[in-house]
Parts: sequence; structure tokens; C-alpha cells
Amino acid sequence: MEEGKVMFKIRAVERYGQVFVEKFLKTQIEEKDLIYNDSDKALKFLFSKVFYRGRRDELSERFMKATFETIETYRPQKNYNRELLNERLKGNGVNNKIDRRMVLEVLDLCFNSLESFDNNIVKYTISLIKAGKITDVFNKLDDIYAIGDKLASLYLRDIVIIYQLEEFLKPEEFLYCHPIDTWVKQVALKIRIIVAEDVEVKDIKTAIIRSCLDAKVSHLLFNAGAWMVGAQSFELLIEKI
Repeated sequence: MEEGKVMFKIRAVERYGQVFVEKFLKTQIEEKDLIYNDSDKALKFLFSKVFYRGRRDELSERFMKATFETIETYRPQKNYNRELLNERLKGNGVNNKIDRRMVLEVLDLCFNSLESFDNNIVKYTISLIKAGKITDVFNKLDDIYAIGDKLASLYLRDIVIIYQLEEFLKPEEFLYCHPIDTWVKQVALKIRIIVAEDVEVKDIKTAIIRSCLDAKVSHLLFNAGAWMVGAQSFELLIEKI
């Protein structure tokens, strides 16, 4: 009986993942070809994931908007003046040095390592996933200052969902597509996918994937749905009133 309740709740959370796709990924799905073929749009796509790092959304959005405006004005290319761009970011309101360093390291990656992919981070990501090298993409992103496991996984999860790349991933590679934040962990605890607070991130990912496979639902949508249930609970409640 208890196992049946867990399965029911997993399926319910996965349905909220479909709500997440409709609410947060619909425009990116509609523009996926543009993002794939336009390095500027691809850069914005990445930043729309990695600027959200555990602070108030309005702060992240303010710094991200200022970053977009600065880059559009400065138009950095290969061998751009790193110090000058840093100062322009700062002068345009990106006063968080962690964000500025992250932006510069992302640009360094795009301009110094991705020339064969038209300096397009999304084209690079999709190409490597199809070649069975998602680990390489994850490691590149994980090495960038302030991105780390959670934000790299968030970006990769949404890429896989938007471009429907599940078939190119081995079972163990889905670990790179599961961002684990407070909300996802708390939902996993609440519905007893995990049963203790002090569980390693990799073990939470593994438990979610295994439980979703047992319930015959998409573990990627479950992951997105768990975030929706936790972080957006007030909005979801109001919509139902």
C-alpha cells in the first residue's frame, strides 16, 4: 500500500513537470532552431539557466538583464579585452563580482574552445550529447566559476527536454541532467524517494531516476515538477482557487 502511494505521488509530481515545460520552456521550444543557429541566442539561453544560483529571482534577473545589455553593446569576440568588459559589466549594474567572473569564463569557453561549433554553446552541447560525450560538456560547465553541479545539470536537463535527446544518453549519463536544490530534495524526502536529510547529491539523483523508472514516468519531468511543487507552490495554489 505504501509503495502504491509513493508511485501515485511520483506520477502526480511528474505531471507538474509538464506544467513546468508549458510555463518555462514553451518559448525556448518554439525558438529552439534559432537558439541552435545563433550563438548570441545560445549564450542567452545558457545565462537564463546559470544566473539563478540560490538568491532572489529578481536579483538574478536584474544582473542577467544588465549582462545581456552590456554584451549586446560591447559585442565581444575572440581575443576581446577581458578587463574592459569586466569594467563595463560593473558599470552597467552587474556589481556582483561572482557573476562577472562567471560571465567572463563562459565567454572564454565560447570564444576559445568552440570555434568549430560557431562559438555556439548550445550547438556544442547538442553535438557532444549526440556523440555520447555529455560528460565532457558537464565537466566544462562544472569547471566554470559559480556554475557547479546544480546549474550545469539544470542547463543540460532543459537542453535534453527541449531538443528531445533522451535516446542519446546512457542510463548513468542522466545523472548529469538532474539539478538537485532544496526544493527537489524536500519533495524527494516528503514522498519518501529518500528517507534521510544527509544524502549525497549523487545518491538523490540515483534514487529519483530509479523511482521514476519503477513508476514508468519521465524522471526529467519529475525533476522539473519537484521544483515546481516546491518553489512555485503558492502560485500553483492561487491558480487553483
